Amino acid sequence: MRTTTTTDAFLRALAHSKSVETQTLLLDEMLRSLISETESLDDDDDEDRAWFLDLRPREKYQKHSLSRSVNIPFDEISGSFHLLPPRETPFSVFVEEGRDDDEESLVSSFENQRETFQRGDFKGVQWNIKYAFVYNEHFINAVNAKMLKMQKDSSLGNGVDTHDVLALNNEKKKNKRRLWEPSPSVKELYKTFLSSSETNNNKNNNNNNSSSIVLDLGSGVGRDSVYLASKGFDVLACDFDQKALTRTQEMARLHGVEDKVKVLKWDARNDDAFMCALSSVDDVSRLKLVLGVRFCHKPLFAQIVKHMPAESDCFFAWFHFAKGCEHSKVGRPNKEKDLIAPNEELRSIFTKNEGFEVLKDDVSFISDGRPSANFIARR
Repeated sequence: MRTTTTTDAFLRALAHSKSVETQTLLLDEMLRSLISETESLDDDDDEDRAWFLDLRPREKYQKHSLSRSVNIPFDEISGSFHLLPPRETPFSVFVEEGRDDDEESLVSSFENQRETFQRGDFKGVQWNIKYAFVYNEHFINAVNAKMLKMQKDSSLGNGVDTHDVLALNNEKKKNKRRLWEPSPSVKELYKTFLSSSETNNNKNNNNNNSSSIVLDLGSGVGRDSVYLASKGFDVLACDFDQKALTRTQEMARLHGVEDKVKVLKWDARNDDAFMCALSSVDDVSRLKLVLGVRFCHKPLFAQIVKHMPAESDCFFAWFHFAKGCEHSKVGRPNKEKDLIAPNEELRSIFTKNEGFEVLKDDVSFISDGRPSANFIARR
């Protein structure tokens, strides 16, 4: 079904690219769709959100582009899938106009782009490309006409501002938008426990020496690390995969937080793994959060209990697959060592006797139906 949706989006883009009128029709449909798609968005993060993926060459993007777009040139997309939205999230793409008037060449180019997204398929789930537009003079004129028409009534409904969605880019915000999303559990953690002035006094503080610190264990490509850095934290991202750490650094640069994200090549299997990570923290007295997302090496938990600073008002948050995954449609992970028993396992380790106050211990379900154990405690 998703493959058909993506194919239709590219074919419709080609069919609607020939005039201002047809581009406007497709633009109107996309804007109406945007109303329903934004119902569940978190207003706190709306400022950084992008709606469009612009696949054109970088020089063309710099010359003319929309504010709510992110530029990943088509030639680079295969190595940049980690910068795209979650698979279930609808988004729109902008593609380059053909270099000639040969219809067959245009169709071939579109087909190549469509197939590239399908090759990036993960576990049978395709990206949800709902709309595609050929970024040509007709599209630019359609955008300008729509902006003029909507001047008197700028709201599409549901808080969606047409002028914001279709506004032209400016240098200040050009690299700050994102299509990708951090873990929903991390967003909720920040909103519930970390965003208050008592807990996080550094979002508007330019003095890096006073910023609270996050230790992100098993950080992967760094989406959660970069997200928390954008909220003002200094982050040490720890992972064994050097390629993932390199992507973390690239993402941090892309979003202007390279000074707030450090990386550490780190092996959780070492007996002193947590102390190794902790010793790389610039100032342990500023440590505010020890974080793990979809990463599990159970011997690590006893190390954290032993060495995490006492009476430090530091949070421990772990979000990982729960028992029951083995019975899901995906069926993985399915080994006990890779699954957390909610309301039991972590609660029995991070106890009151060890100085921890359990703040959350429950189960949620990710988009593919697998259960996730969500545990938050404070020491």
